[in-house]
Amino acid sequence: MTGNKLPSIGMSLRIFLHHHDLKATVQEASKVAIAEITKFWMRARIPMRDPQHCQKRLEELFEEWRLLKKNKGREAQAQAIYNALNEWDTADKVIGMSFDTMSANTGKDKVVKDKPVCLICNEAVAVFKEYNISRHFTSKHKNSNYEAMSEYERKQNVESLCKKLSGRQNFFKKVNTIQEAATHESYIVVYNIAKNNKALSDGEFVKQCMLQVCDVLCPDKKNNFQTVSLSRETVTSRIEAIDKNLTSQLESKIGQFKFCSIALDESTDINDTAQLVLFIRGVDENFEIIEELACMRSLKGTTKGCYIFREFQEGLLTLKVPVTNICNITTDGAPNMTGKKSGFLGLFNQNYPGNNAVFLHCVIHQDALCKSALNMKPVLDAVVKLVNTIRSRGLTHRQFRDFFQSVQSEYSDVLYYTKVRWLSAGCVFERVWQLKDDIVSFFHEKQCSAECEMLEDTEWLSDFVFFTDLLCHMNNLNVKMQGKNQFIDDIWAHLKAFKLKLNLFAGQLSKIDLSHFSRLNSIPSVNEEKLKNYEDGLKKLHFEFECRFQDFSAIQTELDIFTMSFNVNCEAVRSDLQLELIELQSNNHLKQSFLNMPKLEFYKSL
Repeated sequence: MTGNKLPSIGMSLRIFLHHHDLKATVQEASKVAIAEITKFWMRARIPMRDPQHCQKRLEELFEEWRLLKKNKGREAQAQAIYNALNEWDTADKVIGMSFDTMSANTGKDKVVKDKPVCLICNEAVAVFKEYNISRHFTSKHKNSNYEAMSEYERKQNVESLCKKLSGRQNFFKKVNTIQEAATHESYIVVYNIAKNNKALSDGEFVKQCMLQVCDVLCPDKKNNFQTVSLSRETVTSRIEAIDKNLTSQLESKIGQFKFCSIALDESTDINDTAQLVLFIRGVDENFEIIEELACMRSLKGTTKGCYIFREFQEGLLTLKVPVTNICNITTDGAPNMTGKKSGFLGLFNQNYPGNNAVFLHCVIHQDALCKSALNMKPVLDAVVKLVNTIRSRGLTHRQFRDFFQSVQSEYSDVLYYTKVRWLSAGCVFERVWQLKDDIVSFFHEKQCSAECEMLEDTEWLSDFVFFTDLLCHMNNLNVKMQGKNQFIDDIWAHLKAFKLKLNLFAGQLSKIDLSHFSRLNSIPSVNEEKLKNYEDGLKKLHFEFECRFQDFSAIQTELDIFTMSFNVNCEAVRSDLQLELIELQSNNHLKQSFLNMPKLEFYKSL
């Protein structure tokens, strides 16, 4: 009680020394200090006890301060101050004993959450006054034998009752702590269940495993693990609570965005329900970038541009995203997205005229579509047929795996081809190429040579390895463009580099240079007509890249300002940026920082 309600006596002493002459007598100084402290006690409505003892103690401490002032040695003075402060803390405790003394003499009370609690009946007194406490003891415990006790017995009894009350408090505190820990643990398990797309009923299985592990490691703690609730209903409610919390956090972050970009994708799930997915990426005034899945909305019926735009608007309204903050929207190249009248793009411009949003096509979708320029279908169909022959027949598949195990092959199986997976074709081609000799041996051993005759055909094999090499390069490009925390100029740089690589490949093939086609180079005697066809295919692929990524070329100037501000021609940029760009380019210190710092950190430092 003393530490929370009462002023420090040391503080009162410092106030007195600051406002009064040190030449005053010790008695005068102590009287003033006692008067100041008594005022605080009266304001707190707490009775003052034994003022004579307090005044005597203050006189002793004031005398120590006088000696301290005469001491000129810094170290000795510091030690004296330290000792004096310790003495003042002791004096605080001496004066604070008043309520404890009253408790021992009149009733048996203890302060719990700033309220006096009777140690006998555990009732709380509403007002912290001596009269109220005395009235409680007189009315409730008048016939008790506490009045007949000696002072020593009364103190012993008070200590015993205090220990019992503290024990009950600690018990409930421990129970609350265990319950809070169990709830926290439940949320951790549920979060991982949702994050890994596990079934809701897996919570009960996890709890069963936890209890069995507990039986071995810490049997005495099993009751604590029993309190962790992981039933199907609990998992459902926990996931909903986590979702609300994450949505609230995302809304808070979105509210701080200065600019943001949105990516939309529409696809069909396993239940044939069209789902519209919105991703958002924004930056606040501190240049902190947030990139999250904003929402997923189901499309009922058709997937026309008007329905997509309606769900888009509702998603923005739910997350409270200001349309004026949107600087970029990325979609796929489908007509319902890119249509200038009834598509999403057209409806957005009609409903928000004068917006500054830049529309781009998803680079990964476009990269996958560029493969259509290659005449790869005959080779792809043959490879898929070979893979399906091996994997779709149970007996053949088992024999195939046993055969590969017997020859100690690096791989034990071929890969299925999945059209919707961008990297699938390249991975399937690569695996078949690595297992080519073992596949031929397996079918010869089964006397089914017709199934693998194309792997022994040099003409077909040269086409196969050319596409394998090319798909390997395209897969590398695809992987580079994926992942978080990539800027648009980084992706555009990867695309430009790949287009230059295609020109290089075509030029080298015209000179029969297969340096970057290692698998094709391993095939003996590839005829020039084949190489000419491959060269033409690379040129078609390059042209396809040029056509599909024209929207990036349209914003080349803006990308250059961000990527290489010190090399941009000031006359080629917008007039509102020219003067600021000149100031930037003329500062050698900033130029050096631009070369040595990441782009985000550089612009943050401006």
